[in-house]
Amino acid sequence: MKVQKLILCLILLLSSCGKESDEIEAAIQEAHFLLTDKKCSEAKSVLDEVGFQATHADYIGAYAAAYACAGNYSTLTLFSSDIDQLSADQSGLLGSLTLFSTSDDMTSSTDSDFTNVQSAISTILYAGNQTQSSSANRETVFSIRDNTNLNVQSLYMILVNLGRWLHFYGNPDETGEKGAGTSGINTCLYTYTDVNALAALSAGETGNCTNVNNTGSTDMMVGTPTEVKTRLCQGIIMFTNFIDLIANVEFSGEDVGDLSSIGDTFEEACDDIAAQGYDYCSMRDLAGCLAQDDGDLEVFSVLLFEANYK
Repeated sequence: MKVQKLILCLILLLSSCGKESDEIEAAIQEAHFLLTDKKCSEAKSVLDEVGFQATHADYIGAYAAAYACAGNYSTLTLFSSDIDQLSADQSGLLGSLTLFSTSDDMTSSTDSDFTNVQSAISTILYAGNQTQSSSANRETVFSIRDNTNLNVQSLYMILVNLGRWLHFYGNPDETGEKGAGTSGINTCLYTYTDVNALAALSAGETGNCTNVNNTGSTDMMVGTPTEVKTRLCQGIIMFTNFIDLIANVEFSGEDVGDLSSIGDTFEEACDDIAAQGYDYCSMRDLAGCLAQDDGDLEVFSVLLFEANYK
């Protein structure tokens, strides 16, 4: 009798697990169906109903897509309208991102398009209950195939949101030249005060942003020191995660434009910056960025952004 009860309990347990798995799969399929009609919040609600599945790759991809949908992100738009704008040249990549069709969507530091895509990116970067972002960490939870798919999804979203960040704070003109636009008076992303950052600006390789013409975006510089630092770190962290992601994805086909050659170009740039004493390209978390010395981050920003976005 006891054996029969034990078998019955096991059957009920296995049936319950199967039902739960079916419910998750059904929620994912329904969410994707809703997303095709741009019903972003409805898709997220369907996924929320079955509980957040931190280690389910398809669920994570769908959840991130729901956030991205709310942030006016579309992979179709990226490839049909934007990817051809992309430049693999070290001095051209950042400016080319500002030419994407949705790069002018960001109209404030808390713009919902920007913040929703940031949430989508974070959903993937910290999938699997990770506390530190890295492709290697996620691969301890997900298969190589699933992790690669998630890497590609977040990489595309970072390209779009980094383009928004660079456009909003960089005041580019219609060609992507930083500090040459009409949306502000700034010639730099940030108003630099650190002596080493100003020395780096004086090297004459930072375009319109120089040590004698050092005006940062008013939207970047407004608020408390922590708020200002957070906005700068948002851009830094997007870029450093971009470096990690692109190093762990292999591209093929004509549709990827110049993506396949960008990784090597910017790994070399990071090596050059590290050689100058600022080895921050492996810093991929906002908390870690905020913990760094303000002056060091200023220099890193000059060497990473101002020198390559001009």
